[in-house]
Amino acid sequence: MKNTKIILLTLLMLGSLISCSATNGNKSNNPTKWVVLGKRTVSKIADHDEIRVTASKGTFRKIKLKVTQSPIFVTNVRIVYANGTSENHVINKRINKGRSSRVLDLKGKKRIIKKIVFNYRTKLLANGKARITVLGKH
Repeated sequence: MKNTKIILLTLLMLGSLISCSATNGNKSNNPTKWVVLGKRTVSKIADHDEIRVTASKGTFRKIKLKVTQSPIFVTNVRIVYANGTSENHVINKRINKGRSSRVLDLKGKKRIIKKIVFNYRTKLLANGKARITVLGKH
């Protein structure tokens, strides 16, 4: 009877360990977590930029832009997919330092992104530079 209890307890602990390792192994594909797709520091010299995204980042349903260092006026964002198609999202909003754009839902559910092209106005750049981080959600 004592040996049976020890065996059952050992199996229970082993099952718990397997369950924990399977859960921890899937953290990178957590659908509730935003993933950094790329970053760009923009200046008053240009009015557009692009971020290349590799297929190894996975498929995405949503993206958003986060701005740091200085506010910037983003006019539009064009997402180019791995299959060559693209979609344009008109923003026309000032994004203040420390804030994010609205969430952009991607057409066709989960998509592999090849690159993200964004256009902006540079008049608002107080210190001459803004940092734009593009985040994606699986």
